[in-house]
Amino acid sequence: MKLIKFLKKRKIPFYIYQLNKEDCIILNNINSNNNNIIIVLSGFIFINKVFSNKEILPIAILDRKAISIQTSKELKTYYKLIALEKTYILTINKNIITENRMNIFLTTNILIRYYKTIERYEAINNIMIHKYITNRILQLVFNICIQFGKIKNKKVSIPFQLSSYNIAILTGTSENTVNKIIKTIDQYNIIKNLHQTVIAVDNILNLNLK
Repeated sequence: MKLIKFLKKRKIPFYIYQLNKEDCIILNNINSNNNNIIIVLSGFIFINKVFSNKEILPIAILDRKAISIQTSKELKTYYKLIALEKTYILTINKNIITENRMNIFLTTNILIRYYKTIERYEAINNIMIHKYITNRILQLVFNICIQFGKIKNKKVSIPFQLSSYNIAILTGTSENTVNKIIKTIDQYNIIKNLHQTVIAVDNILNLNLK
């Protein structure tokens, strides 16, 4: 990878970590991670903001084109990064980025990743503005299919499974609600195999749910 080669050549310190599926990282304002930028090298993670009352706000799903958010400045909140599959991340001290700000390659690489990350944030934000949970779930599925999927014969292959738990967190609802809505969606015979890595999508214009 060009970024790793560049960091090694410039003798810039960095660390690479492997996260297995469902492994998580906690980022808050009181640990050493506060000065680090986290770059996804491969795999997928989703980010939640957790408040002191245990309320969870979905933030984004990130892949290797993205870079993680900075940590919270609020002592009573933190960010939780959860791996959707085996994922490799690279951490680098953000102060080093400032010191190397004149290097075109490093600056461009970071800016491109920030741009991709903003797109991911906006995608989740557009999901959460929906009043009806059904519409949130549908838009989440469609966004994931568009951003990360490959289409073949009316089926979309995505690189990770969508569990009811993950769907619930990413749409701001409960697992029970997700399971009930999925049963309703199944009746329309439009989206099939929602919990699998190959999702069948057909006759989408016939869908009219609330």
